[in-house]
Amino acid sequence: MNIVKVEARHVPQSMWGNFWQQQKSVRGPSPMNEFARRGDGWSWYTWPQGITVVRVTLEDGTTGIGYAEDGIGVATLMVNAHLARIATGLDAWSTEAIWEQMYRASIVYGRKGAALLAISAIDIAIWDALGKVANVPVYKLLGGHHQKQVRAYASKVQPDDDLNEVKRMARDYVERGYTAIKANFPYGPADGRAGLAANIRYIAAIRDELGDDIDLMTDAYMGWNRPFALEMIRELRPFSLRWVEEPLIPDDVTGHAMLRDQHFVPIATGEHEFSRHGFQHLLDAGAADVLQPDVHRVGGLTEFRRVAQMASGSGIEVTPHVYSAATLHGVLSQPNCTWIEHLTNPSYWGLAERVSPLFLGEPEVVDGKPCLPTEPGIGLRINTDAVPELVDWA
Repeated sequence: MNIVKVEARHVPQSMWGNFWQQQKSVRGPSPMNEFARRGDGWSWYTWPQGITVVRVTLEDGTTGIGYAEDGIGVATLMVNAHLARIATGLDAWSTEAIWEQMYRASIVYGRKGAALLAISAIDIAIWDALGKVANVPVYKLLGGHHQKQVRAYASKVQPDDDLNEVKRMARDYVERGYTAIKANFPYGPADGRAGLAANIRYIAAIRDELGDDIDLMTDAYMGWNRPFALEMIRELRPFSLRWVEEPLIPDDVTGHAMLRDQHFVPIATGEHEFSRHGFQHLLDAGAADVLQPDVHRVGGLTEFRRVAQMASGSGIEVTPHVYSAATLHGVLSQPNCTWIEHLTNPSYWGLAERVSPLFLGEPEVVDGKPCLPTEPGIGLRINTDAVPELVDWA
């Protein structure tokens, strides 16, 4: 079944709803924290919101939809100007060969970043089309349900000066059925020892509220340096954390390995890594207890499956970054994937702040567990009320 057309459109909306705007006013470490703030609203979240939506058409007329981040429109350009030409005319069932040709053809401008976002969107669209041709959900094409229970952890408790409010957020998630919760740290190296102590009080308050039966994950979001991170993980040892996520910038692989070697707290990273080659580096260095590939960044479902199987050979758990329908299909098919992140409409957002999803059909999370997809393909439909510019694709 050959691919006869690949096309991409840029949609100037976030795949994360209104998360972008909300994060601009929240305290927390980020890769930019070591530099002076440049006025109100200066934060890590400075580039425009946007996604690339890809439609793949097969020779029998079947279409598949995929999408990935694309704030400034570069990934959309890459699809339409180059990668579409690489994939068109190839057998859609040859997913490995298609992926490899797109990757190799884009080496001069790719290997990481926007080029992998573009490849991810195309790959997801191909799998969506194949599932529709076979009339089965995509996870069945990826190997079938691994038969283990998949749990969603609530992401996330946000920093707040009022620790009672922090406890309320944590309690709200438990009352909604989640058995695991992630919290973002409020402070980083620029805040010195006072920031370190405040981080510990913050985590202690959450653990006190949750008790010992709820799993607690934490996220430093690439905002620490090695000395601060080393002291933090030493102080965090008593709180029985599932992991500390991205304590350093993603390229400091040696630093992550050093922190992991301390055996104080498990180290998680990978949401900002690209392709199996990047994850091979993490595995070779012993840099992570938990790998967190993002299906919409790593190279789509084809590459996600490769990364999960590589990690399985090293006994490493894979818990992908963020929730999406495509991500869930990948998780259900790989036996070393038993957790999935759920970026909820959290308790600290009011109903008025919620926005309509760009796609309909994403499986719900009920009592902390994702529902099993039943629709053919990925199972998504374009929400034309939210994205009227894609009405002809719907």
